[in-house]
Amino acid sequence: HPGPLTELEFWEDKAANLNAIHEQLSGAKIRKVVKVLELAKSSYFPAFQKLCKEVAHARVEANDNLLFLKPLDKYFTKLQNNQDEFEGLVELFKPIMHLVMLVWKHSHHYNTPGRIVVLMRQICNDLIMQSQKFLPGGEIFGLEPPEAVEKLKLLLRVLGSFKSFYFEYKGKTTRETPQNPWKFQNSALFARLDAFLERCHDILDLTQTALQCSAEQRRGNRQPKCRTWRGVQPAACTTLISKQVQMSLVS
Repeated sequence: HPGPLTELEFWEDKAANLNAIHEQLSGAKIRKVVKVLELAKSSYFPAFQKLCKEVAHARVEANDNLLFLKPLDKYFTKLQNNQDEFEGLVELFKPIMHLVMLVWKHSHHYNTPGRIVVLMRQICNDLIMQSQKFLPGGEIFGLEPPEAVEKLKLLLRVLGSFKSFYFEYKGKTTRETPQNPWKFQNSALFARLDAFLERCHDILDLTQTALQCSAEQRRGNRQPKCRTWRGVQPAACTTLISKQVQMSLVS
């Protein structure tokens, strides 16, 4: 699951390659060859002209996209290589969404739904990756229930705040770019992130149920009236869910 730095690297490589090809096509030797083809009325001349135009157009697009995406580089690097507290990721969300909106507003080639959808999915991929580092699936049931609950709540708050910033800036595009606002389907952007969030909510529900039972047992209730998780007592489903958690939180 590639992160957004992959997108920047793609345009960097593409721009470098097309700039090198353009430099070769603009060289004196190639110009002489083209002139000979033109004077000889060669059938290769129109095809070569078409190729040169396609290279020129692709080169302009690649350089333009790289120009507008480059300011996001430092934020995407921090997102991918975060070494600080997990909740510190929230500080990246506003500048990231602000710059993405500016790219959408001013870029000549990156202001299409397909481009932004891919970029948002890649950002979500890195958020999931950081969440897995913060709370690995295999360790959840090794934590004390109170600690597991607090970590899950923090994880859900951080990921939820990213979506909140997205919807905030989606609203801003209706004012900033009324002729071209963001009209992406939420499922196109957040399908994988939402599936991850749903799993985390399930695990939180189960953990809170176990915490409730533990609290009642400490109060001396030998048969605590614990609420169930999906109709099943926590003790009966912990083994099954723990296996699902280990699989789901690394997918």
